[in-house]
Amino acid sequence: MNWLDRLHQALIGFGRTVSPSESHLHNAWRPSAMVEVDSQVEAPSGFSSHLFRGMRFRIEILEPVESLSTSEGWQKAIEELTEWGEVPRNIQSIIIEASERGPVFEITAEDGLWLAEIQPWSGPNLRSRSRIAPNDFDVPCGGYLHEDHELILLRRKREVSNDAAEVLSDHLQRNDTESTQTLLHRCGAALGRYHLAAESEWTNPPDQKRWNERFHEIEVRLKSASLWRAPFTRGAPATLDLGDVRLSQFFESNSGSMGIRIGPSRLAYGLLQNEFDLPAIRDVASLLQDISRIHYNNSSEIELSILRKAVIDGWSTTAPPSWCSKRSFSAHTGGVVIWEYEQSLLDVVEAVSHQSGAPEPAVTVIKKVPALQKQLFNSRILSALWIMCALLGIRGAYNWTSLWLDGDLLFPYIPLILFSLAYILRRKYHAAAPPPENPIH
Repeated sequence: MNWLDRLHQALIGFGRTVSPSESHLHNAWRPSAMVEVDSQVEAPSGFSSHLFRGMRFRIEILEPVESLSTSEGWQKAIEELTEWGEVPRNIQSIIIEASERGPVFEITAEDGLWLAEIQPWSGPNLRSRSRIAPNDFDVPCGGYLHEDHELILLRRKREVSNDAAEVLSDHLQRNDTESTQTLLHRCGAALGRYHLAAESEWTNPPDQKRWNERFHEIEVRLKSASLWRAPFTRGAPATLDLGDVRLSQFFESNSGSMGIRIGPSRLAYGLLQNEFDLPAIRDVASLLQDISRIHYNNSSEIELSILRKAVIDGWSTTAPPSWCSKRSFSAHTGGVVIWEYEQSLLDVVEAVSHQSGAPEPAVTVIKKVPALQKQLFNSRILSALWIMCALLGIRGAYNWTSLWLDGDLLFPYIPLILFSLAYILRRKYHAAAPPPENPIH
């Protein structure tokens, strides 16, 4: 019995409305299979610090105490924090809800209703991401910092409509292919609009060394049998990626356009924190992985490749053109596939921290990776051969030109044959990589 088979189902309270005194509030977001040990971190007023270890992971969490659910306790807590952006004034009441990404406070203030999301384990800098996001996105408008950690995110509460995950599930159950494609194309286009803004704000060359080190760290901690490294292409620069993209974050704005709700990070971020930015295609992979989860849990006759293609086509219409090239998507240079592999690893990381059973389709993806790697490795022979033929063809063309200048009228059989072989071998090399719309699970 391997390490995946030994995971068992854990219960997680999600979306519950609870009272401040309920002792099990924190179970919604804590890694339930990890053991709490003494924390040496000094928490700010209104919070307590908790350190969890186990399963070859550790995570430090800041959690609100009961006093934070009162207007007096809230006021005392924020006096020790650094304020940014727009925040509520003259708070009248606070209601706590639990989510798997941390506690959420519904605040009634003099100037309306607010949502305050606590980030127990930090996350990527959302201030810069919120600033560049399109106007129809739902982003934090303010918050409070603790030692540069965005501890509290604040946003105006808006009317909640059905998110894209709910709509997709309905379309899949009804086998409505056309509506499904339209929905996912719009979601992909919305993600591309964010990435277009991110390109204008900040990009850096691919950080191949650090990205591959990240894969190595996850694989070592999970003692995974799969090992994958990639020579990342120039078409995948580092940028202000969103980190985790789910269909549940997509919604239709009042203007009728598709928007994205940008919020707290997933538990895996706290278990495997990174201090560097990743490529935009990773966000695409995160969205494709979420679609695979939904498709796996819904019995539908619609092929998964159709859903994936709709997202990729939608993203390619609005994202920076150089980020959507065939080379950017190619598995030979990482592409979207290697980041789906990373998302699968992160799913397993969270399942291990909760002992919640083998997550699908993540486990199947990881199992299929060795076969894909073998296929890609064997195709390197084709790559070497087409380059060799091309070089010999160039040499042959040079020799033929010299003979032609000397007056010898010979037909260039050899250069043409070599160039034809180079073209055929190059096509076979690229065909060895699976198309991005085809899942490997």
